[in-house]
Amino acid sequence: MSQKIKITTEFIGIGCNKVAQVAAWAKNGLVAFGANNFVALYYPTNPEARGVVVTLGGHTACVNCVDFINRGDEKEQTNVAIVSGSADRTARIWKKTSAGKYVSSAVLLGHSGSINTLGVVRARSILTERDIVATGSADGTIKIWERTIENETEDKVECLQTIDCGTKYPLALAITYLPNTQAAGGTERRVVLYITIDGKFVESISLQGHENWIRSLSFASAASSISVSNESPKNAYAIHDGDLLLASASQDKYVRLWKIARIGEEMNDEDKGTTEKGGDYVKENDSGMLTDDIISALRGSTISDDKVQLSTRAHIIEVEVSRQEDETKRRQRYSIMFEALLMGHDDWVYSVDWQPACFVKDATNNLVYHQPLCLLTSSSDKSMMIWKPEPDTGIWVNSVRVGEIGGYALGLYGGLFAPDGKHILAHGHTGAFHLWKMITENEDNQHWRPQISISGHFKAVQSITWDPLCRFLVSVSLDQTARLYAPWRRNTDEGKQLMTWHEIARPQIHGYDIQCISFVDEWKYVSGSDEKVIRVFSAPKTFVESLSKLTNSLSTSKDASSRPIGANLPALGLSNKAVFESDIAKLGENEEFLNGQSYAHPSATPSSLTEAMERPPFEEHLLQHTLWPEIYKLYGHGYELISVASSHCGKIIASSCKATTPEHAVIRLFDTATWKEIPNPLQAHSLTVTQIQFSHNDRYLLTVSRDRMWSLFERCEAVPPYKLVTKNKAHARIIWDCSWSHDDLLFATGSRDKSVKIWRQVENKDSSSWSQVTTLKFAEAVTALDFAGCLTHGCYILAIGLENGDILLYQSKLSDAAKWTYLHAIEKYLSHISTVTRLVWRKPQNNDVGTLQIASCATDHSVRLFNVMYEQ
Repeated sequence: MSQKIKITTEFIGIGCNKVAQVAAWAKNGLVAFGANNFVALYYPTNPEARGVVVTLGGHTACVNCVDFINRGDEKEQTNVAIVSGSADRTARIWKKTSAGKYVSSAVLLGHSGSINTLGVVRARSILTERDIVATGSADGTIKIWERTIENETEDKVECLQTIDCGTKYPLALAITYLPNTQAAGGTERRVVLYITIDGKFVESISLQGHENWIRSLSFASAASSISVSNESPKNAYAIHDGDLLLASASQDKYVRLWKIARIGEEMNDEDKGTTEKGGDYVKENDSGMLTDDIISALRGSTISDDKVQLSTRAHIIEVEVSRQEDETKRRQRYSIMFEALLMGHDDWVYSVDWQPACFVKDATNNLVYHQPLCLLTSSSDKSMMIWKPEPDTGIWVNSVRVGEIGGYALGLYGGLFAPDGKHILAHGHTGAFHLWKMITENEDNQHWRPQISISGHFKAVQSITWDPLCRFLVSVSLDQTARLYAPWRRNTDEGKQLMTWHEIARPQIHGYDIQCISFVDEWKYVSGSDEKVIRVFSAPKTFVESLSKLTNSLSTSKDASSRPIGANLPALGLSNKAVFESDIAKLGENEEFLNGQSYAHPSATPSSLTEAMERPPFEEHLLQHTLWPEIYKLYGHGYELISVASSHCGKIIASSCKATTPEHAVIRLFDTATWKEIPNPLQAHSLTVTQIQFSHNDRYLLTVSRDRMWSLFERCEAVPPYKLVTKNKAHARIIWDCSWSHDDLLFATGSRDKSVKIWRQVENKDSSSWSQVTTLKFAEAVTALDFAGCLTHGCYILAIGLENGDILLYQSKLSDAAKWTYLHAIEKYLSHISTVTRLVWRKPQNNDVGTLQIASCATDHSVRLFNVMYEQ
């Protein structure tokens, strides 16, 4: 009976969390981001565009911040671990083992509130065996941690210090070497600099200027000021070697730059003869110091405009440093001065990110370390900007702006530079990533082009279904969207054939949480939401043609001729209105087409919608131009819809709603020929019917309920077309799901009582005689199950999803359906971490029963597609 099974992940769809510091881009090209309770890993510039490769489960609440821990000297600097902070009040360290898997090597415990920000060391060289990590929490404290490696799978972490922020909450942290400096910003309007004294961070100075909360901080360590071959010879704006630039982003819509520069020579303790001048300490008779005239000018130079203070006052701090050659301690002075105010965003600025340092050739053709003076900012005004100083004046200007103007897109929460500086990445309100690539490298006229990225649900996924031909998959979620995934088949430049899964349409964007979905035929589906109406959607012409091109399936394009080209959603409506080619043509003849029209007008759909896609669409296109027209509404239920199913012949739709009385715990049937309800709903239950399943031959209709019973209806020639033949109080708790075997000889029920029961018709008896043949027990509640669509090696295969996210496979021989044996479990690092809400097998493609595919969805926000392969 035993078979060797190998299970791999074909596709993971999940959205990024809607917080500012939840993503980071590593030096090896890996992006780590928070996705619900996961840390998801993704390679944006991978030419194969495979999307999320793995999700790391361990946190028990939403992940709020993610960053990479770096070690190494200049170009040898690498990422050694990932650190993540969560609303579960913990931070975790993740590192990769020699086997290539990521493990949680340490848990940082101690905060009493959600961890909202992280700080890790960013510097030119990080030569250490002990990593410093700072965590900022909603409990009003910053904790400093030290990490050391214990072994391949474990790390040792120690809390070195707790900094009390009083009544303010830290929202942004950044750490660099001065030799040791930390910057913190939060729910106050100042940036606080901490320096280390005797191994402890001590508040040194606060930088005033921002008028609202500070959301992001980033340090850049300036490289040598020698000229490099690709820098403009006109550049008179010099940042000296060793200078630090600190960028701070705020909800006041502005970004401020601060320069931290070394002043004069190191001093012995006895050389500390200083004179206090207006709060700054200036050593007398020091030729390396600023002159009195310059300091006076810096202090007095302020500009006031709408409460924004442009103070260029120089703050002087002293830092104790140790000399390795004689082990003596010296004191070094630094000036901290406001450098620039970046004004250009129209809304809150959520993130700042310096372009990573690189190596360029100098005048003698040698590679030298170079820190580009290039800053990326992202804002809730839907844009990202790249800022650079002008070569002649040193004035910081916006050189590039990318994003969305108008449309349905909302703000961007974070922006990241690629390690090579040639890609930029943003994540936004809908959980999707936005990727741009630099096409022209001309410093004076850079051109950035959008690239294919990833998207996914950002709330619990309630149901998924294949279309009748199993060409594509549709999921529905509490984020009020229906998303459609399909394979993109193409050839690479090297002639290699690639197939990757992508979201290619968003048929429904609703005002209610969507609970259930079922296909009526290959181009039509019905969905039910937290409303009393079932909505019917039909694929537009553009989708049919796009699917044909993306999947290289010519057979689908012939179905497109008479369909509308697309749909649009009225501004205050819930129904997607069909748009036909004639509508576009009429609008083109009307001069009002050029004027602003309401979104209820067909002009909200652009004429470009008539063109089929040859590549997966961008998020902006998905939001606005991939809707399916809504063709009918079906009424009858008195409460929110829970389940909907369609007969395999496509003639009948069955549905149920929330119910606490038998009056509402009915199954309503609808005729798809007239789109009217069939009289006399089916009655059998007293509480909510949680799942409805037609047998494959449509002879039977099976329902399960919160009343712990299953009911079986048989096809008849009367009205309604199904009659109750038997019911059974089969479980001790709510029954969540049911499924028919491919030959309709068996069905299974799964319940919160942690069991699955298999039922079979009693031989030589009528259709009302069904008996239990076996019971499978589990450690967790059973929430989803599905029979495979064919026999595999002469066996039934049953997939079972549990409340903790586990997915198990069981098998039984056709000749002995009473004996079920454990076959395989999907490994935890590949699977879900919370309630599995739906499992659906894909029908074997090209009669290949050696490789099966199963799709799953869960309340952890993810949709997953697995390959189940039988090894020889």
